[in-house]
Amino acid sequence: MSFLCFCPDTVEEVTSAETLQISSPETHSDLATRLLEEREPQPPPVTSNLQPQIPFLYSELKRITGNFDDRSPSNGGSRLGEGGFGTVYKGFLNDRLVAVKKLNPVDDMPMDKLQVQFYQEIQTLSVLKHENLVDMLGFSCDEQHLCIVYPLMSNGSLLDRLACLEGSPPLSWQQRCLIAEGTARGLEYLHCSHHVHRDVKSANILLDENFVAKISDFGLTRASANQTSTTMMTERIVGTCAYMAPEALRGEITPKSDVFSFGVVLLEILSGLPPSDDNRESQFLMDVRYEIDDEDENLTLEDFMDKKMKDWQLSHAATIYSLACNCLHDRKNRRPVIKQVQSGKILADILRDDTRVKTAHLKYLVKSNNLEIVLF
Repeated sequence: MSFLCFCPDTVEEVTSAETLQISSPETHSDLATRLLEEREPQPPPVTSNLQPQIPFLYSELKRITGNFDDRSPSNGGSRLGEGGFGTVYKGFLNDRLVAVKKLNPVDDMPMDKLQVQFYQEIQTLSVLKHENLVDMLGFSCDEQHLCIVYPLMSNGSLLDRLACLEGSPPLSWQQRCLIAEGTARGLEYLHCSHHVHRDVKSANILLDENFVAKISDFGLTRASANQTSTTMMTERIVGTCAYMAPEALRGEITPKSDVFSFGVVLLEILSGLPPSDDNRESQFLMDVRYEIDDEDENLTLEDFMDKKMKDWQLSHAATIYSLACNCLHDRKNRRPVIKQVQSGKILADILRDDTRVKTAHLKYLVKSNNLEIVLF
């Protein structure tokens, strides 16, 4: 098994065929969170032959991006940043602002493999439509140049907004809860449609003008060929190390790995800290929870919270922290499925200021002020 994980960047895996392995169904008794009221899953979309809606000429995309000007917009250019194996540029198309992702071949990703990833992403975006998934306006694949066109998300990525880049104000507690809830809804739709994202992270959660969360970057997404399958296997490991579940490091492809990554995003939302920091005692944010839970350490949940955010309550923060830790369980069958996060209405209850969160049999000790939060 080859191991191709470089932190914190995403590493792509493209193989001609992946071995599909059907695992035994996970028992509900193994789950730390239990559904009180389970909704019927949305039926998966029909994945018929790809019918692209709007193919663009590469020359047109060159024109609207100023020949893919690599200067920042503040310096008169159009380059917005780096995406998954590509560079994102700002453009103006048919009276609207758009983002154009131009995929770039690299040493580990030659053009033939990049084309496989490209068609994987446009296939996914063509058949999956949801309020909390980024939409695709069109694409270009002429002249060996691969580009995908999206609506421009005016508030950038969750990662950048948590870092308050370019002087942006800190996200409020309510905004953060709404972003977390929207992300969970998008993941629920993906999983009910039998897709695994495989690269859930704050950099891939984009925010529109109303701070509505939009999951993006579907180049690593895999659809299950067998809808009863819960696990697929691959020989090459991909993803972003700071978000990867233990089973993902073994080559398993499962929705529970997306849940694990979502747990890291929740810790980012609480703390405002980056997912990986070489100067931090715990390099990966996912490991900071061990310091909070260790009575011999001085770090409390209250200390962990983002100091730039003023409108939060400790009881609500403890609830989200408990949910994050539950998502980050090392054993995948002890994590909730994302539908349980939604059906349990954890985030919605917090937004309604309902401190009696209705999710099953989860008890978590938070060391701040000797506070014990019991969720039931």
